Amino acid sequence: MANQIGDFFAPYPHARRVEGVRNHLRNYWDPRMREAFFEYLDATGGPDVHEHVKEAAALVRADTAPVRAYAGPPKQLDATS
Repeated sequence: MANQIGDFFAPYPHARRVEGVRNHLRNYWDPRMREAFFEYLDATGGPDVHEHVKEAAALVRADTAPVRAYAGPPKQLDATS
C-alpha cells in the first residue's frame, strides 16, 4: 500500500513527492499501520519499497510534532522543488 501511495506522487518533483507521501502517512494511516510499516522497514530494510517512500517514512518517524489539520496535496516547498 505504501508503494501505491508513492506511485500516486511519482510525477511530482522529488521534494514534493516525499512530502506528499509523508503527509499521507501522517494524516491518513492509523498509528498501528505506521508502526507495522516501520517494523517491516527495520526488519527487512524494505527491499521492495520505493526510495522516496522510505525517505517519507523516515520523516514521519523523526517528526514529533502533532499531526496538523492540513491534508491536501503537497505544497510548493521552494522554487527548485
